[in-house]
Amino acid sequence: MRTRLYRLVAGCLAAAALGVLASCGGTGPTPPASADAAVTIEFWHYFTRDHERALKDMIATFEKENPGIKVRTVFQGNPQQLSQKLSSALAATPPNNPALATVYENWTADYVAKGYMDPVENYFGSADPFPPQDQKDIIKVFRDANEYDGKWVTMPFNKSIYVLYYNADMLAKAGFTTAPATLDEFGDMVRKTTVREGTRTTVFGLGTMPASEAFTTLFYALGGEFIGPDGRAAFNSPEGLRALTFIRDLQHPEKFMYVSTEYMSTPLGNGQIASFIYSTASFPFVEKAVGNQFRWDVAPVPGDPAKEPRYVMQGTNVGIFKTRPEAERAAAWKLLRFLLQTEQCVEWATRSGYMPVRYSMLEHPKMKEYMAQKPQYALASSLVIKDLGKQEPKIAPWEGIRSDLSNMVDRVISTGADPATELAAAEKKANERLAAAAARK
Repeated sequence: MRTRLYRLVAGCLAAAALGVLASCGGTGPTPPASADAAVTIEFWHYFTRDHERALKDMIATFEKENPGIKVRTVFQGNPQQLSQKLSSALAATPPNNPALATVYENWTADYVAKGYMDPVENYFGSADPFPPQDQKDIIKVFRDANEYDGKWVTMPFNKSIYVLYYNADMLAKAGFTTAPATLDEFGDMVRKTTVREGTRTTVFGLGTMPASEAFTTLFYALGGEFIGPDGRAAFNSPEGLRALTFIRDLQHPEKFMYVSTEYMSTPLGNGQIASFIYSTASFPFVEKAVGNQFRWDVAPVPGDPAKEPRYVMQGTNVGIFKTRPEAERAAAWKLLRFLLQTEQCVEWATRSGYMPVRYSMLEHPKMKEYMAQKPQYALASSLVIKDLGKQEPKIAPWEGIRSDLSNMVDRVISTGADPATELAAAEKKANERLAAAAARK
């Protein structure tokens, strides 16, 4: 199985690499060339534990190779806290933001509109170039996600894709030899792996958080689009109704889902649930929770065999802010260029579990060994390489729309609210948010 998965990824690499177009580079400031031009830059992020240690180790290597640059990494809390601190710092007089930070696509859309970003494309032809062969090596879905108005603004960094996690032993006991591939098969699996003892449910077939991703993951797998060609919300659609009805029917009138705001790796590990859908960022936590208790695996999120599926991708990119002095921005690009080297990308991926961001990473011996040892990672990577990942809309109002979708999912799960009514109301509110954002431009 491991060999088959790796061959699948390698094959997809070759095909995908041929199809990606090069980008034209510009010119940018030249970074400090010696210790005489020493400069200190700040890098704001939200990484903790092993992820933060990996980042600091990579930056320590960078500083040894570039003694004229000192990097101060600053943990700024969870993503929401980081967003708030960045917005406050950028709006201050004078601005007191860092030279670079991890940013989500919808944040970037807002920052671009306000003139805060220094697009990385400005540096492609600088003294630390990012030539066409490097540009083509960035996986297409990530390159597209980092472009705004035709310009490459940020660089991908910690990226993950949503997959179905499942207890293979529980599925086998319920009569399933493979993971479900369609939404109908998925519903059947959830019901048949649910175990009841009298009035008490000892195992739920599916664990879920009452959040937007419970809907979005199924919606994308069914071929749905959040924003239509006219720029208006389009999720009140057959795909949207099918996804939301699926969720409702698994909880009303009978409960087949374990619902919690906590992560699902622990209930999977203790045998409380048979499956859950979440991003690959959960790999290390599932490994720790499960240990050697049972066989666990992952599969693509079940969808509609008649539609081309897409799988939710999340995680942040890294951007440079133009509000900092030129010397700092140049040093920030030099650091970002270092972090995007294939060797460093492999180091980050194998220590963090995040997805590949360059095609060439899959040719690296360390990466080959990692994927051979972790077939779950290899399968998830194959979805990325085949360009089946899909970012959530990179528009400034998305944060509010995403919150509205979470509220919609919560109501449907907790009260059994009518999916059609909820979808219509959520789409109406989304279009109001989009119209308000357009009016502010």
